[in-house]
Amino acid sequence: MDGIRLDGCLVRTKLLLGIAGTESDELLKLIIADAEDMILGYCRISVLPRPLESLVPVIAADVFRETGAGKSEAPSDISQITEGARSVAYSVVRTDEGGVFERYRRRLMPYRRARTPSDVTEEFHNGSV
Repeated sequence: MDGIRLDGCLVRTKLLLGIAGTESDELLKLIIADAEDMILGYCRISVLPRPLESLVPVIAADVFRETGAGKSEAPSDISQITEGARSVAYSVVRTDEGGVFERYRRRLMPYRRARTPSDVTEEFHNGSV
């Protein structure tokens, strides 16, 4: 991603997250680059189509929120709260078992390139399998 596109994507990601300062910029740039790489990898393409450019900051913001990026501890689900003698327990239901990216697969499907035999052979020889 070139500098101008990255800066625009950073502004949109910060807007989605409600971040005004610059203290998280480098971390957000890393997450933005990773979100773009996830899209390119999933679609098996090397250039991001213009209609998918708006999806990069949305995925990056979701990754930032849900992974607890920038915090030393991973986020956890609370399943029981105890206050004095009173205790409340509940089960946590995850709706997207595939992670943050799973929610966007439907939007990405029209851009996904089919695998060809040469792709599989190339992956096998490069040790990606």
